[in-house]
Amino acid sequence: MGKMADIDEMMYSCGLEILHPGGIEKTDEMARMCEMGKGKRVLDIGSGKGVTACYLAQKYGCEVVGVDLSERMVKYAKEMAKRKGLDHRVSFRLADAHNLPFEDESFDIVLAECTTVLLDKEKVFLEFLRVLKPGGYIGDLEMIWKKSPPKELVDKVYKVWEGFRTMTLEEWKEFFEKIGMVEVKTVDFSEMIPDMEKAIRKELGLKGIVKMAFKLLLRPDLRKAMDEYRKIFNDYRDYIGYGYVVGRKKSH
Repeated sequence: MGKMADIDEMMYSCGLEILHPGGIEKTDEMARMCEMGKGKRVLDIGSGKGVTACYLAQKYGCEVVGVDLSERMVKYAKEMAKRKGLDHRVSFRLADAHNLPFEDESFDIVLAECTTVLLDKEKVFLEFLRVLKPGGYIGDLEMIWKKSPPKELVDKVYKVWEGFRTMTLEEWKEFFEKIGMVEVKTVDFSEMIPDMEKAIRKELGLKGIVKMAFKLLLRPDLRKAMDEYRKIFNDYRDYIGYGYVVGRKKSH
């Protein structure tokens, strides 16, 4: 497992639940645009601690299946669903998004957050389309380029963030349309990035911050990686943004 996944797990273990600006409100906003509702069957890609899956099942009464490549995250997510009394509507599986273990046309909605930028987009989106019912929605919330980035930045994040590749929202829209999605919409919420660190500190609280400091003391490799990530955000703040894209699969 790479450093980015290790950092995510470390932050989750310290009490952080959502790893993008805007928190669960932005996730919810994207879900509503995908016509989330009772009776819908939802696939949550890169489900992590299971926060999104449990939230959506609780709020909308839908059935959610989460997949993740981390055994620890799948175990944690299952425990969370059980604690919340949602294990009858929420389930989690260890699975690779490039090769989903589901039948064709078995979901109404496929959601991904901060995940597809690290995957083979052509391959995973064909998988999303395969398991998605005609007329169903794909929603993807990711780090984006606010404007076309210099090659040095593209190369740097690909190396430091272990295969990271993203696009501008216009390019994301074009990509969705290229794979056959219709009614494609994009939302840019890059303006929320400056509040992200403050929100993380608030969510972690003193106990979580102390816990994280101790963990980083024991893992100098993760401390170095976090410093590198922070430097990229600071040095290239004019280019790094956040947004989501939603599209509908054509009906037969």
